[in-house]
Amino acid sequence: MADWDDYRYFAAVARHGSVRGAAERLGVNASTVTRRLDALEARLGVMLFTRSQRGLQITPEGAQVIGRIDVVGDALDDIEAELKGRDQRLEGRIRLAVPDVLAVHFLLEELAPFLEAYPGIDLELVPGYQNLDLSRADADIAIRATAHPPEDMVGRPLGRVALAAYGSKRYVAQHQVLVELSGAAWIDWAQGGEIMQLYAEMRERFFPDVRVQLCCDQVMMQHAALRAHMGLGILPCMLGDSDDTLLRLPHMPAQVGPDLWLLMHPDLRGVRRVQVFSAFVVEIFEGRAAQLRGGVGENAGDNSSGDNSSGDSK
Repeated sequence: MADWDDYRYFAAVARHGSVRGAAERLGVNASTVTRRLDALEARLGVMLFTRSQRGLQITPEGAQVIGRIDVVGDALDDIEAELKGRDQRLEGRIRLAVPDVLAVHFLLEELAPFLEAYPGIDLELVPGYQNLDLSRADADIAIRATAHPPEDMVGRPLGRVALAAYGSKRYVAQHQVLVELSGAAWIDWAQGGEIMQLYAEMRERFFPDVRVQLCCDQVMMQHAALRAHMGLGILPCMLGDSDDTLLRLPHMPAQVGPDLWLLMHPDLRGVRRVQVFSAFVVEIFEGRAAQLRGGVGENAGDNSSGDNSSGDSK
């Protein structure tokens, strides 16, 4: 199989007329260029340059090779231009990783107008919290709650979610939760990462005597378990307050979680459909910031570290 890198070294020597010039252009040592050129000549079984005190002179065989390389290079340029042009068209698939609660209770009702306006864009929703790797293209865009967004990603903050503790009204009454907590069960968060640590800190601070009896790795599962009278737990206020079967517990003031970030791989910044969709998502979050915060003030129960250095500045 051809090693195309060897041809790149050969083309640099041919265009610059010397090993040293090629090495400077490629940012490598001259010995590396010489070694790669020798390897290519040995594999092809021909001399591509004649060596003399006057320097390197390309042979007829070398001229033939450089001509073919130029043809291949033009073809690659055409492919790149075509693909870039395709990326500038408003069509293609976008994979969005988003926590289920934000998808169901925040984004889905807003997405229909977008898809109607851009019928060439296909949207794939991937339920995700902390475990998706954008660098491996698990998703094109991710919405993630974090105080420490990955430095190798680009993005911007979308706002912060207010959190509070809830129990079903029936469960609270049956277990006399407003009088004594020690007999109550706790519905905990099963995913790792920052959110698990945050939930654990809130439980230990405000509900130290409550026993963990159930763990869920999806907010919608936690919500369903609370509605099923299985215990107490933490929910985003926008979800818990909208459910008239639940009671917000007075034991814990509403807390403000870490920033939600819209994140993507740097290579996707120039893709037009990603640009348009990202701007649309940002507009949704800006327009519904009050709902996201559940009426909680900016500094109330602040649990974030305040370290928001990220791709937003990139």
